[in-house]
Amino acid sequence: MSINSFGYENAKLFVLGSLLGGFFQKIYVEAWNGVGAIALLREVAVESKKREFDTVIRVVRPAPFQNPREIQRAVVEQLNLLSPSVKAAFDAADEDDDFSGVEFSSRDQLSEVADEIYRAVEGRRVLLILCNNIADAGLIDPNDLGIPIVRRWIRNAVMWTSGMNISREAASASADLTVMIQPPDKEAALDLVYKEAVEIARYIEESSGGSLRTTPQVVLRCFWYCLLLLRRAFDRSVLPNDRPWEAAANYLACDETLEEDDAAWEIGKALAALIGPIVNDQQLQYWQEAFSTWTPRAFELLSLPPKTLLVDSITQEDWVKSSSPSSSNEESYGWISVRSPHNNIPKPWDFFSKLYCTSVLSGVSSFFGHFEKTHEALPNDFFDYFSNVRVLDLLGCLVSPINPSFLRLRNLRMLRLERCEVTSLDPSHPSAPERLLYDLQVLNLYNSDANKFLLAGEAFELMPNLLELNLTEHINTEFLSRSLSMAINLKELILTNCEGLEYLNFNLPTTIETISLQRCASLKEVELVNPAAAPLPNLKTFHLSGSKLIAKLSLQGCHKLENVDLQELKGLEVLDLSCTAIKAVDISKLPQLKQLFLLKCEQLRRVACRDEGPQQLDVLYLDNYKGSGARDVDQCLDSFRNQRQSELTKGTNDADQRLFHAHVVVKDVRLFLSLGYAFYGLSREKSSSHIHVKGSSAIRRGTNSGTTTRSNVKGSSAIRRGTNSGTTTRSNATTTLALCYADVSNTMTGYHRRHHSLPPTMPLSNHIEVDGGHDSRIVEVHGFRYIMEFVNSLFVHSNTSNFTMDIKFRDLKCLRIERCPNIRFIFETVSVDDHDLVKLESIWLSHLPRLKALCKQVRIGQLKHIHLEFCTRLEYVFPSLSELHDLETINIRYCNDLTAIFISDDDSKDKRGAAPMLLPKLRSIHLQELPKLQHIYKANICAPSLEELKFRGCFNLRKLPLFRQPEACLMRAVKISCEQDWWDKLQWDRLEFNHRSSHFNPKHCPYYKKRMKARWF
Repeated sequence: MSINSFGYENAKLFVLGSLLGGFFQKIYVEAWNGVGAIALLREVAVESKKREFDTVIRVVRPAPFQNPREIQRAVVEQLNLLSPSVKAAFDAADEDDDFSGVEFSSRDQLSEVADEIYRAVEGRRVLLILCNNIADAGLIDPNDLGIPIVRRWIRNAVMWTSGMNISREAASASADLTVMIQPPDKEAALDLVYKEAVEIARYIEESSGGSLRTTPQVVLRCFWYCLLLLRRAFDRSVLPNDRPWEAAANYLACDETLEEDDAAWEIGKALAALIGPIVNDQQLQYWQEAFSTWTPRAFELLSLPPKTLLVDSITQEDWVKSSSPSSSNEESYGWISVRSPHNNIPKPWDFFSKLYCTSVLSGVSSFFGHFEKTHEALPNDFFDYFSNVRVLDLLGCLVSPINPSFLRLRNLRMLRLERCEVTSLDPSHPSAPERLLYDLQVLNLYNSDANKFLLAGEAFELMPNLLELNLTEHINTEFLSRSLSMAINLKELILTNCEGLEYLNFNLPTTIETISLQRCASLKEVELVNPAAAPLPNLKTFHLSGSKLIAKLSLQGCHKLENVDLQELKGLEVLDLSCTAIKAVDISKLPQLKQLFLLKCEQLRRVACRDEGPQQLDVLYLDNYKGSGARDVDQCLDSFRNQRQSELTKGTNDADQRLFHAHVVVKDVRLFLSLGYAFYGLSREKSSSHIHVKGSSAIRRGTNSGTTTRSNVKGSSAIRRGTNSGTTTRSNATTTLALCYADVSNTMTGYHRRHHSLPPTMPLSNHIEVDGGHDSRIVEVHGFRYIMEFVNSLFVHSNTSNFTMDIKFRDLKCLRIERCPNIRFIFETVSVDDHDLVKLESIWLSHLPRLKALCKQVRIGQLKHIHLEFCTRLEYVFPSLSELHDLETINIRYCNDLTAIFISDDDSKDKRGAAPMLLPKLRSIHLQELPKLQHIYKANICAPSLEELKFRGCFNLRKLPLFRQPEACLMRAVKISCEQDWWDKLQWDRLEFNHRSSHFNPKHCPYYKKRMKARWF
């Protein structure tokens, strides 16, 4: 590998020549301290497109990509391949990863999209130029994107640069040529920083769709500003370790670094996120050394931030300043940073008055003061000449807000006090400020007498524009309550190590967007309420950690809440996140959690439970189907509690046999990939769960699972066909509302259902209903399969996929399947030896037009009830009668191809002399419109408990192989309702004493019905 180092212009010419001459196929460009490479790649892309390459794919931006899939999507956009079907493939893959818990940074490219890219560039000479910088990951191989750069004879080429998080060795490992940008002097280095500022300004405007606009000069100011924030000019950063660039955004927005703009806060956040990765120790060290001996010339001042003094010269004996300005340009500087010496001579004001004129001091916009060693009060006239200060950051001094000099800070936007002693701000004081804090937007008090500053809440009357409050110290709950109620525009509340704060259950401003509570050891309860409006309608982010006493957390009704981070909450037992926009909930680190409420969380895709041992929940209420709001949630909770009150009070709740109650309604069964862990380790006798999967009605071509993912979409044909090709026809039957689970039989409507018996009562204590969709995942998702193994009642309807239940149903008693047009077999192979279906008592199958049989081989031990209707291709029901000793009722209607109800392998043999098969509990048989039915069972059946028979439209049935024991013949005859002509043509085996027509009491239809084929109604 060849390594070369050049200045910017020479590096660009060398790279261009290497590409156009075809000397190198893989070129790595290394930025100088994180800047310069993006501009070089962009310019090379423009020049290359004009010359040798047919297609130049430029994926260049200053922000790192979050994952390889994001890079692939950018390539697709460059090639104009982002059709609706390709977009659907990306969305479906992201959705599947959301449910599976794949980290965002780990989401890989899609093979089917790579095939589309390959076909689009096939036969062309392609140059791929990209920022191969993936956050927290390695490099991406262009071949994985679908752009072949693998053999020397292929004319394609790739050129890339990488971010500071990837080492030179790793970034250039696969390169044929490495080019390093190295500025020859300070002016060239400054030019590289300016070029980076141009790229950042361009990216902010493009990525925001033009809504956020800034200039390279503003970006450059922010760059210098962030360098000084990183070290605060005192060998220590002013930024917190946990969220440094979020905090930097506040400084950028409050200082005059950004121009006055309604979008200043958004621009500040965007700039901090982009500048942060390139503001590092290397940059800081270089500019400290460079500017300590360099005074910019007049024309170069245009590139420097006019309100910032650059870097410092540290001594230990005296007050020091940053970069002594020359007489010609001293008015250009506006940042002053001070540091106290070990001795107190000279005084700080003497230091300023000797070196700066009044015009310089009045133009200062940011003032950082480090007085921790002196711990003295600032002079009364200290701020007399700082009337334009917008950011005031003080450390270790006595602050008196009623000081006449302090009152002159009328433009203050951000006040940060760390370990400062604060004198009371008394509004009744004759010198009390009227507008001192009126424009204050950020207030940070770190161990600085917050209670005095808050003045029992009255201080916030003077801060109507406060946007962020950050407190770290002992705080009085009553004071905080009064204060927050008056902060009418507050957007961010950060409380850290606030001892004394026991409850956060008072009204908060409806404008608040972020709440962070960290290590508040006294905190016992958090319940955010606002009776006058929806509970915190703008809250988006909530952090809570290190509060061991808190037992209940309720964020119900915060409709915009997306991010919830809960850690080190060892006492938390109740968590309510109902009616929020949350996508993922992590309860794996909440060992004492007993009750979880996630009702009306429509965006929910993952509930991360403990993967080591069961999640010991007692109550789980979850509904991510569409609903109207908190009122329905309350109705649902009341209904479910009333319905199961008897079970809630039943038994004891111990570690081995805990009482578990679950109400779960989901629109995608994949949610159980994570949620299934909440059901592990349960005692089924002590649990009550109602699960309703309300699948989407949209049918997607090319898949059996309803989504287009990498695993089930092969090739581009699936993409081109798309995913919206049809819809599932829904029945006229009304579906049970998700809010409550009425008896499943209430969904049976229509004339025939009203005039025939219903299945045994459903749902049972552990019940599952699957409603709609074209999705076979109901029998494929691992977590859901596990729950189905222990379900008591199962109702599947309106599903258009061809699924077969190869599941070990250990506790299933009632099975009901309706309106599933593509199902062919219900079960694969079921055997009593494997303990499958050993408890099944009732089977209800309706409107299954392709069903051939219930099972290829089956042995069911405790079946009591069989109900089949409108299964037009059903040929037989069971292959054996040997295990049906508990069978009580048989009800079969409108099954056109049914030839026998029970068959066996030796049906061809004449069994006339064989002993009859005993069905001791059979009471009732109803058969209607079965035109091909020839046998109930070819052999004889002994049914001593038979009470009632009903036959309609079974004209090919010539014999009733139903016998009663001799002693039973002396009892009353069996009632039979049938057509007259069918009865007259029945064949009787009179050689058998117990098989005679006299043993039946026929009641014929009052009308004559001709033979006819079965039809649908």
